[in-house]
Amino acid sequence: MLRPHRMDDLDACVELWQDPVVTRYTSGWPLARQDVWTRLLRHPGHWALLGFGYWVAEERASGRFVGEVGLGRFKRDLLADRPELDALPEAGWVTLPWAHGRGYASEAVAAALGWRDANVPGQETFCLISPGNAASLRLAARAGFTVTGEAGGPDDRVLVLTLVVS
Repeated sequence: MLRPHRMDDLDACVELWQDPVVTRYTSGWPLARQDVWTRLLRHPGHWALLGFGYWVAEERASGRFVGEVGLGRFKRDLLADRPELDALPEAGWVTLPWAHGRGYASEAVAAALGWRDANVPGQETFCLISPGNAASLRLAARAGFTVTGEAGGPDDRVLVLTLVVS
């Protein structure tokens, strides 16, 4: 189940963003609590200014925090050589290790992309995935994303995957 972020999600978000399994292919290092707080505050800004953003993914039966999924526009420096992506929504997902392999990420990504289809029609969407993140690459392929290039420098190289709207 997807829902908006709340201030009381901070502890769960800190757990997420300080987990070395989670950060291995994202930031590369655990985030400090204040940096997670800044991330949490950024989510309502996306919704207010762009009309799309991130949700918390919860386990339907228990309400347990699974992770985060959604669409953003992050103005990433590593995309400086890909200006055509600057105005497109970037899809992203991250889940706690206990949820890996249980289908939660696939379900959440499908729900987020379904929301995109209904509310941001005709928008091509992209995602950035570390070449070593096999699980996310498989999920992206199942969701319809295809590799369309690379971005970043030698230390932060990522694959660019695009979901074209038909």
